Amino acid sequence: MPILKRFGKRDPISYYGVVEEVVEANPLSGRSRSFILIDCVMADRFEESGPQALEDRSALALVRAMSTPKRWKEQFGLGELATGDWLAFQLDDGGSVPRAWELDAANDYISGPSRSIRSMRRFSGPLASIQPGDQALVVRLMTATSVVVKNQRRISAAAAMTRLGASGRIEIIVLDVGQASATLIKQDGKPIGFFDVGAPIWFNKGSLPKLMSMPILPDGFVILSHWDFDHFDLGRRHAAYRSLEWYAPDQPVGPNTARFQAELGSRLTFIDGPARLGGFSLARGTASLTSDRNGSGYQLRYERDGQAVLLTGDANYDQIEPYMLAGISGVSVPHHAGRSDTPPPTSSAPARAIASYGLPNHYRHPHEQTLIDHSSQGWNLAPTATTPARHRGNRSLYP
Repeated sequence: MPILKRFGKRDPISYYGVVEEVVEANPLSGRSRSFILIDCVMADRFEESGPQALEDRSALALVRAMSTPKRWKEQFGLGELATGDWLAFQLDDGGSVPRAWELDAANDYISGPSRSIRSMRRFSGPLASIQPGDQALVVRLMTATSVVVKNQRRISAAAAMTRLGASGRIEIIVLDVGQASATLIKQDGKPIGFFDVGAPIWFNKGSLPKLMSMPILPDGFVILSHWDFDHFDLGRRHAAYRSLEWYAPDQPVGPNTARFQAELGSRLTFIDGPARLGGFSLARGTASLTSDRNGSGYQLRYERDGQAVLLTGDANYDQIEPYMLAGISGVSVPHHAGRSDTPPPTSSAPARAIASYGLPNHYRHPHEQTLIDHSSQGWNLAPTATTPARHRGNRSLYP
């Protein structure tokens, strides 16, 4: 049955959205598609209500757009998109390409049938096609995504670490959450918190384990490396995790992420700066661009009895402070073992590199060369997802 007949023809809809993720096409194939994940608010709702539009889930969506690099350039004049770029675009049911999928917030980000991208232009960033009023629009959108948490509690990372006070016998376990990142921290056998608590976005939902045991934390903390859905969405989905104390960097975010921050309310505390306590070290990545959430996010190191391990979040190795990398014998491979031009550090035996990704995988992770580079530096790879699937599962980073 044709898609339009089955679901009924829908009205065109216009969005303002910020680019969350760009999955590049295979440069060796002219027919390969690139994917863009966009965090959006309906344009007419935003023009009518301003920041209040972000309080209404029915005005919000994530949009996954797909096309070839050639079409992005020739049809829309976009060039190379980057995270943090703002786009204005319209979707309809015309049946043409490029295609896009709406993940409505009011429907818990479950995707409907694909739609056509009628128009799309970039109105922020170095390659933007600026029109009158665009700069003011960017300011209004960025203000709206920050105003919902403008009065949020803010403390230093060092002050946050004293509240956590993790001591005793520590265990650090990278959880198998498919194409996402979540790490459980235990103290004397009891779960006390997470470093990231993510889950796959809908189009990677098939990468989740079919049977997944959720750690039980009646209280505790979440330290968030950065504000990407695949690093916090397990927490968004489960009320028990939303009731924990959340500590995270204050970074530029899109409308849907801002909505979740507001829902956390007083349980969310923004932190900044480095911290050390009880064998743990917390430091932010060195990226200079505020729009680079991956590279400006946090990393967490734990060291005891001469053994040191590091949780990298999505920061590349060249964006991590050297003292955080020094002498590590265990590491979570950055960005789900995605493509990287930065070589990994040399391992200190015993060496264990855990890659958290899922199969099947629409982000094209892991990247084969990334895995090869780690092996060549002496790292023993331990992915959470393997073939055959019966070998997948949680991986212990420490001890």
